[in-house]
Amino acid sequence: MGRVLWINGCFSTGKTAVATLLRERIPETFLLDPEAIGEVLRDRLVPPGVYPGDFQDLGLWRAFTREAVVDAADRFEGIVIVPMTIARPAYFDEVIGAIGRRVRLDHFTLTASRETILRRESERTDDTGAWAQKTVDWVLPALADSRFAVHVDAETQTAQEVADDILRRMTI
Repeated sequence: MGRVLWINGCFSTGKTAVATLLRERIPETFLLDPEAIGEVLRDRLVPPGVYPGDFQDLGLWRAFTREAVVDAADRFEGIVIVPMTIARPAYFDEVIGAIGRRVRLDHFTLTASRETILRRESERTDDTGAWAQKTVDWVLPALADSRFAVHVDAETQTAQEVADDILRRMTI
């Protein structure tokens, strides 16, 4: 049985960059992106008038994500890396907490200041729809809760240093 490395954090804290670096350094990894599940639900499975505006508010997204991650960990001998923000405590319990009860899970939350997050979002080349700007004021304080520990400083560390920090804290 494999295991799961969940990289949480506010939008634009560098989760995907860190996940990519970890993937290069850890043998036998698989990057699972729950945003793809959300995009399929939004674009193909949930009628527009019913879509809530955030795919995490769909019970289907939470169930599909949880089951996809557990299934990948059950079938894969390596580490399933999941870079995804989940900041609502109930959703955390329903997805990440439930995964941790079924497979080996390492969970890290990247932290940075509001100013840094908004600056990074403005520097991105992909279109985020200003998602960090829309959510930072509730996501940032939510992720400070101990439920979202282990916190990793993504403010003063480079993505490579964050990846190194996570590797030091994991037992591979």
